[in-house]
Amino acid sequence: MSKNQDEKELMQAESEQEEAAEALNDTEEQEEETAEKDVKKAEKKESGQKDSGKKPEKKKSKRTPQEEADRALNKVKRRKKLKYGTLSIVITLIFIAIIVTVNVICNVLDKRYNWNIDLTSSGLYEMDQQTKDYLHQLNSDIKITVLANESLFLENNQLKVVSETLNRFRTESNDHISVEYVDTTKNPEAVTKYTKNYAGQLSQGDVVVSSGDLVRVLKLNGEIINVEQKLDYSQGGYVYSYSFIGEQSLLSAITGVTDLNPVTVAVLDHLNGNMMFSADDQYGFVGMLDLLDKNNYTVEHIDLATDELSPDKYDYAILCAPYADLTDAQIQKLTDFLNNNGKYNKNLIYIASPYQRNLPNLTEFLEIWGIAVDRTRLLENNSSTAQLVPVMISNGMSLAQDVPVVTATDDDLNANYVAKLPIVAPACCPIMTLYETNAGRTTKALLTTSDSCITAAITQDGQGNETPAKYNVAVLATTSFTENSETNTSRIIAFGSPFFLNTTVTNNADTYGNADYFVSMMNKLTGKENIITIAEKNLNPTMISITDAQQKRLRNITVFIIPLTVAVIGLLVYLRRKNK
Repeated sequence: MSKNQDEKELMQAESEQEEAAEALNDTEEQEEETAEKDVKKAEKKESGQKDSGKKPEKKKSKRTPQEEADRALNKVKRRKKLKYGTLSIVITLIFIAIIVTVNVICNVLDKRYNWNIDLTSSGLYEMDQQTKDYLHQLNSDIKITVLANESLFLENNQLKVVSETLNRFRTESNDHISVEYVDTTKNPEAVTKYTKNYAGQLSQGDVVVSSGDLVRVLKLNGEIINVEQKLDYSQGGYVYSYSFIGEQSLLSAITGVTDLNPVTVAVLDHLNGNMMFSADDQYGFVGMLDLLDKNNYTVEHIDLATDELSPDKYDYAILCAPYADLTDAQIQKLTDFLNNNGKYNKNLIYIASPYQRNLPNLTEFLEIWGIAVDRTRLLENNSSTAQLVPVMISNGMSLAQDVPVVTATDDDLNANYVAKLPIVAPACCPIMTLYETNAGRTTKALLTTSDSCITAAITQDGQGNETPAKYNVAVLATTSFTENSETNTSRIIAFGSPFFLNTTVTNNADTYGNADYFVSMMNKLTGKENIITIAEKNLNPTMISITDAQQKRLRNITVFIIPLTVAVIGLLVYLRRKNK
């Protein structure tokens, strides 16, 4: 024990002795007064007893001075215990009251402002900043109705992200978004108001987004939670992976119910009832259609052989890598659409493919617009920048090697695009420009490779070019005329491959910028505001493994060190209090 502590305890003892002495003096004075009173009472009693004949009462034995000192000291100690005990109880009650009050206030504020911290490594519960910015400027009232009990989402670890995301949408929208959970089994009439504006079938788990008479319905499986099934040969069965795509789908639905002038797209993907592109190209068009749907483009599938391609009905068309050549009549449909009865202002997106055959009619049509497709495949010759990109083909997943990273030019069509992630061009044909200006038509590059790319032959009789050079993977061709100070323009945008929008590329929006670029370009074409592309979030549990040494260290800390530390602290406190 230190010297200062000894002096402190000595002073405390002296103080208690002084208090005891004062209490003893007070006691002696009280004893004297009590003795005088007792004498007077005794005299009165004696006189009264003589008159009444009763025996006098015995006097109580008088305490010794030491007993009185001990009694006074005990009285002081009891007073101090009562004082400090009462103070301790009061402080405890005040502290509990503060904790309860703060907890109530925090719960109220959390419900309103959603004060949560995302501690997941993948940022599962975190909202993209682009989404927040979009919701902050929202000025339409939107109602989100979930056709299920909220407990379904709160009690399921994989579905909890749904309710959390809905809460964040509500809080970030400045009260323009409301969220309601409805159990259709107990309250079926609550959803009848949506059926008159929705032709589909509403079912348990659907998320209904509405604003006025406009309604969009998101299915829990497929549009909120994405489920992928893969055959695992090592386990002899299928394995399932889950990802959350609800943020992008909700954004799409919200823009869908607030956009009063949707753009209609004619997707030219059939010829005489059959798909016009090869099986290996299909995943590129699946990715493209998914982007169109999520960004609220109205899509109609057109059979170029039998259906009408009306410029009055469609804002622009997409020609999906025909495997076989087009007829003259089909080429004429494309020409008439772009001419638009002499008014122009139409757009055609053409997507080439390394799997196409020779297409003399289509080649001649594109050459008139100054576009030519080189029947080779681009490869990045610089190993430090070459990418290894997974792509889906007809027989499963494949890896495209030596994939070049491309750069957007400063053309006006790229004005809305802000480069954040690399744009890759897997299995891509070079797109050549035949001229810059010719008879009112112009051509410009939109996406270009580095100057270290080479080309490889696609067919056995083909020939590549092993001399490094810069190539185009997307080209813009325009034709226009000016009337009454107003310029009218029709455009063809040619891409070198459907793999540019392969599902594995567009779904990895946190890795590649292809989806963001394509949406930005389309929005610029049609005058739509730029829409956001949000990456999927993996819902599969992450297994954390530790080494034997780490396991032993954790066991020692939790089983020995922590309990021993608590025991030592408790013993020291007990001994110190006992010696006081």
